[in-house]
Amino acid sequence: MQSKYQQKLKREEAIRTKKEAEEAEIQKMKAIQREKSKKLEEKKRLQEELRRETFREHQQYKTAEFLSRLETEFPNRSTCQIARRDPQSSTWKLPVLPKDCNWARHQSYKDSLKEEENRKLQKMKEEQRQKSELLEFKQHLQEEERTRAHQDEHRRVNNAFLDRLQGKSQPGGLEQFGGYWNMNSGNSWDI
Repeated sequence: MQSKYQQKLKREEAIRTKKEAEEAEIQKMKAIQREKSKKLEEKKRLQEELRRETFREHQQYKTAEFLSRLETEFPNRSTCQIARRDPQSSTWKLPVLPKDCNWARHQSYKDSLKEEENRKLQKMKEEQRQKSELLEFKQHLQEEERTRAHQDEHRRVNNAFLDRLQGKSQPGGLEQFGGYWNMNSGNSWDI
């Protein structure tokens, strides 16, 4: 009796230690997963910072390029002010340019682009309207064809019915026998 009890205790102890080992393994895997997740988040954060820094540098480069192009196009600074960099901050201060600095040409270019866009839009609308009309016409023709086919079928069925009625009323014509029409019944052949 005592040995059975000891065996039972040993089994329970083995099961408990096995469960503890499995739980420890699960906790270890969870810790590894948390570590991986933290590393991934850190990597994403660093990539986002790098992307923002690169974008800011590119934007500064493009702004400087634009300003140098303005300086070459408008060497007379009394006519057009050139943007200058504020030494206290990392931003550029762009001046308000007078209206006579190629704004008319720029505005006419924008207007021509807008007109071209409107022409394309109108052309697309016209093509869509034509497609819609063509589709509507095709649907109308199909509907007429279906109606005509339905009427023909109806007419055929009616004519067949009338033919059977006429055949039944004529002597020696069609007679119904056992659910089937029998043309050989009657004295039509005089044999």
